[in-house]
Amino acid sequence: MVLLSVHGLAPAEIAALLDCHPATVRRWIARFNREGAAGLADRPRSGRPQAGGKLLASRIAALLVSPGPWTLPRIRPMGWPQVSMRTLYRRVRLAAIWRRPKLTARGDPDHDHVVAQIVARLLELPRRPVVLAEDETHLNLLPHVQASWTQRGARPQVLTWARTARSPCSARSR
Repeated sequence: MVLLSVHGLAPAEIAALLDCHPATVRRWIARFNREGAAGLADRPRSGRPQAGGKLLASRIAALLVSPGPWTLPRIRPMGWPQVSMRTLYRRVRLAAIWRRPKLTARGDPDHDHVVAQIVARLLELPRRPVVLAEDETHLNLLPHVQASWTQRGARPQVLTWARTARSPCSARSR
């Protein structure tokens, strides 16, 4: 509007070009003449301020960097300003998506070799032996995977167990 006015167009002509009211054009030109470029910035608006705002969005993004499962009830008590669950949902949805991570079982690369060794040893045994076998898998060590909020553009991380020790190791992406 201001540039068109500098080029000599009347407020009515500018309003027709920009599809707005001539009073709007005159108001913006007057603000520019009084305050310069600073007068074109938004001014504080009346009404209730936005709950959370940019601070809430940055805190949500920082929280979702660490492995979750992040659900709204787990996010809400983390010291947020008093916002409704619906407002929190809208803010989280700007920074994250709701999805279930996919776990893929990785096969043992030495499986065929190990099975061949077991079969060879079994064939060497005398007739009708008693064989005691123990399975190495521990199903109770598998992580519980549930849907969670995950940062947009990032893969969900699932806490897994180390091979040699029975303690959690660093989170690995699956």
